[in-house]
Amino acid sequence: MKMSLWKTMGVRWEKEELQKWSSLKKTAYLLLPLLVYFIVHDIAEVLLLFPLNMLFTTGGERICQFFSQYSDTIQGIVYGGASLIGVAAILSIVKGEIIVSAAYENGDEEKRWLDEKKIRAYGFLAAFAFYIATGINILVCLTGLTGSSEAYNKVHEMQYGVQFAVGLVLYGIISPLAEEAVFRGVLYNRMKRCFNYKIAILVSSLLFGIYHGNLVQAVYGSILGLMIAYFYDQYQSFAAPVLFHAVANVSMYVMNYQFGYDGMNRNEALPITLLVGIACIAVAGGIFFYIKRKCLDKVIRE
Repeated sequence: MKMSLWKTMGVRWEKEELQKWSSLKKTAYLLLPLLVYFIVHDIAEVLLLFPLNMLFTTGGERICQFFSQYSDTIQGIVYGGASLIGVAAILSIVKGEIIVSAAYENGDEEKRWLDEKKIRAYGFLAAFAFYIATGINILVCLTGLTGSSEAYNKVHEMQYGVQFAVGLVLYGIISPLAEEAVFRGVLYNRMKRCFNYKIAILVSSLLFGIYHGNLVQAVYGSILGLMIAYFYDQYQSFAAPVLFHAVANVSMYVMNYQFGYDGMNRNEALPITLLVGIACIAVAGGIFFYIKRKCLDKVIRE
């Protein structure tokens, strides 16, 4: 009895079986879950916005003022809810991909990762995420791309127009979970089995960058995507990319919300800004080598 298309696309096929598939079938296997996610996400966003728009157009003056004052926050909440609904639509696929990891296959499922050594390993990963995200953001800002990209500035205004607490939840929890489930949990894991590690890490990271919709975030997202996927493999746990993504998001959100990067390109600030950016990259490099030598072999793979 033949499987339906959705069941076929939803099964976690091993590399040996995937090698027998045609390129078209592999492409469907990779992209169909993403397509379902984005379609469900967009439909959910429309359905969630519809009653709010009705309330805005038919409500009284106070309601209209409230919606106008908190429009970015409301839009952010709706987007976050739509993201969770989109992930729910492909949850069985996500679970099938992320649960069957190398750690589980090696019989390490019952190992507690919340021991002292593993907490330290994840702590250093969080520190690396903070310094590398800060350094890259500063250097990208110094290129002038942030000021010249109209698309980025629109996204920036919307992201930092939400209420601070809502932004922390949206960018620190919902966005990392949803985006990692789609891009690393499904796409990256499947691409490794359909092709190879190098193609998977490169293409999935480029698609992650392009997904953000503007040149600035495409560059930043692609670079971070490479690192997130790398550490996903090194730590052999879905917690690693989610933690990395969350720390990078929250650190950049808090710094931009409180201080911003508006003064970075001023002539008098350029030398100091450049030194800070380089210093952050250097510190991140030191943490990277420490993780490689002191954490991974003794903790993650034990």
